[in-house]
Amino acid sequence: MRERRSPSRSRQTHGLRKVTVFVPENSAEGIRQFARELCARHQAGPSSEAPEWRVVSPSAELMVSPECRARCAIRDTGASGRKRFHWAVTVLGQSRPIAAGRTGELAEARSLAEVALRDYTADRRELFGGQSRDA
Repeated sequence: MRERRSPSRSRQTHGLRKVTVFVPENSAEGIRQFARELCARHQAGPSSEAPEWRVVSPSAELMVSPECRARCAIRDTGASGRKRFHWAVTVLGQSRPIAAGRTGELAEARSLAEVALRDYTADRRELFGGQSRDA
């Protein structure tokens, strides 16, 4: 008799993982849509498209770079002045951000996070000789 694979094992063989994330109820649909888009991109294969910012809640934005397994996040803290927007660039599997800071403008937070991500990606390419470590 043939052993039947569970759906989760099938997903794992295709490089997909099931995760549980607790988010505010009003953000759940945005996260679901983002997950559907990530799965669709994964099935379509590698893309030369640049990552773009996604609004995941009224006070947070996220940009994911599948190439280097890093993400940029911006959170509106509600503080006044130069500490209003907190941005961070983190890499999957690392406990601390590779770069982070605060600024008073959303556009500046995006720009700083994008530069940090670009620098990390360039350093990573140089370290691995232009090859993806995961390939």
